Amino acid sequence: MNLRFLLLGLVCCLVVVGRCDAGEAQSHPEVVVAFNPAFPGAESLAKYYADVRGIPADHLIGLKMAVTDDVTRADFDELLRDPLREVFEKRGWWEASTRVRYLVLIRGIPFRIKRTAQGTGKALEDEASVDSELAVMGMTGLSLPGPYRNPWYDKPEAFAEFTADKKILLTARLDGPDEPTVRRMIDDAIAVEASGLYGRAVIDLALKDGPYQEGETWLQKSAQIFRESGIPVYADRQSELIPESWPLPDTIFYYGWYTQDVDGAMKSESFKFKRGAIACHLHSFSAGTMRSADQHWVGPLLKHGAAVALGNVWEPYLGYTVHFDVLNRRILDGWTVGEAVWNATPGLSWMTLMVGDPLYRPFGKGIGSSLGEGLERDYAMYQGRAIRAKGVGAEGALKMDLLRLAEHRRNAHLMELIGLLSSQSGHFDDAAELFANAEAWYETGSDRIRMRIYAGDALISAGKDSEAERLLKAGMAKAEWHALPEFVALVGLLRRVAPQSPQ
Repeated sequence: MNLRFLLLGLVCCLVVVGRCDAGEAQSHPEVVVAFNPAFPGAESLAKYYADVRGIPADHLIGLKMAVTDDVTRADFDELLRDPLREVFEKRGWWEASTRVRYLVLIRGIPFRIKRTAQGTGKALEDEASVDSELAVMGMTGLSLPGPYRNPWYDKPEAFAEFTADKKILLTARLDGPDEPTVRRMIDDAIAVEASGLYGRAVIDLALKDGPYQEGETWLQKSAQIFRESGIPVYADRQSELIPESWPLPDTIFYYGWYTQDVDGAMKSESFKFKRGAIACHLHSFSAGTMRSADQHWVGPLLKHGAAVALGNVWEPYLGYTVHFDVLNRRILDGWTVGEAVWNATPGLSWMTLMVGDPLYRPFGKGIGSSLGEGLERDYAMYQGRAIRAKGVGAEGALKMDLLRLAEHRRNAHLMELIGLLSSQSGHFDDAAELFANAEAWYETGSDRIRMRIYAGDALISAGKDSEAERLLKAGMAKAEWHALPEFVALVGLLRRVAPQSPQ
C-alpha cells in the first residue's frame, strides 16, 4: 500500500471519535483504563476493552488495593487519586498533544468514598462517587465538601475545546453484576455503532410536584425530544412504577423515578432491553450497589440488557443529578455517551457515575442513517417521516402519511407506532382504535395481548372505564393468552377499572 494513503487512513481514524468512514476500528490514545489486579478477571477485562477499542497498552494502569465497594477518603487519595495524578504528570497526559480525556475504571475499583465529616449542612457532604471525584483529580484547590459546579454543563462546545485549559476528565466504569454482562455491554456498544440504534423510548413519570417538579420536567422534555427525533415514546402517566410484566418491546431508552430498588416492569423476568439501550432510574441510591442483579437499579438494568446505566452512590440532591433532557439531546446529536452524561451533569466531585463504554456513540452516523430490515425498517421509515414533519398541523399530516403506508402494507407494527404517537399527544380515542387495528393484523399472541393492554390503557386515559373493562374482560376470556407473561399486566390493568374482577 502507498505510504501516503496509509498515513491518510490513520489520520482519518484519529481525528473523529467513533469509527472512520471506511468502517475500520479506530485507535483511542485519549483513553486511560485503570484496573485493580487484586480483583479476579479485572486485568483481562481491561485488556479486552483496550484491544477492541484500540487503546494503547501503556494506557492500562494497575492500581492494587483491597477488593471493596467503599473506600475511605485517605485510601482514595493514597491508592487512587495520587498514583493516577503521578502517572498523568509523568507521561504528559495533560499536555495538548498527548491529552487524555477519558478515564475508564474496570470492575473491581471501589465506587464509593465514605463520609469523614459528620453533621455537615445540606449539600456540604464530603462523601462522593469515586468516578466523579476522579473527574477533577487534576484540579487543585477545590473545596472538598459539596459539589464542584461543572463549568461545561450544557455548553454546546465540544469537550476538548471547552476544557482545553482545565484538567477535567470524562470518567466511566465498566462494571456490573458479573463479568459476562460487562463484556456484553462492550460488545453491544461497538455493534450498535455500526448498525444504528432503533427502537422506543420509555418514560415513567411519577406525577411529582413541588420541589420535585424539576425532575418531572426533565422527563416531559425528554419525551418531546424523542418525538421530534422520530423515536416512538411510551410514557406512563401513573404515579406508580410501570406495572409488572407490562409489555415494553424494543426499549432503547428508559428513564424513570423514584423507587429505591428495581420493581415493576423493569424487574419482570420477561423484560429485556434492546441491544445498545441506555437506562437510568433516578434515585439517591440507584448505584448503591454495583454487582447485584436485584438490588437498587444500576445492576438490574444492566442485567436486563442495557449497555449503559447511570446512577448515584449517595444523596445527590435533585439539581445536581444528570438532567435527562440535556443528556438525550446530546446523545441524539451524535455525541459519545461519556460526553453526553457529563455535559448533562451540573455537579462534579459529587455522587453520579456512569456505567458503560463512554466511547459509545449510538447516533454517530446520524439519526436514521440506515433503513435496516424487518422491524428496524419500520422504525427507520417512521423516523424519517417524523423528522421531516414540521410546522403547524405537522402531527396530523404525519399520522395520515403513516396510516396510508401502514394500510397499504397491512403493517401491524407501524400501526402500533402510530397508536403510540396518538396516545402520547393525548388523542386516546384514536390510539385505542389504532391499537385495535394493529391487534387484528398481528399474528402472535404476545403482539395481540400487548395491543389489547395498550388499547385498554388508552380507553382508561380517555375516561372510558366501562369500555376498557369490557375490552379487557374479553381479553381474559382468551385461554391461549393465560400462559403469556403479559397476562399479568392485563389482569392488573383490568383491576384498575374493576377492582372486584377475578384473576
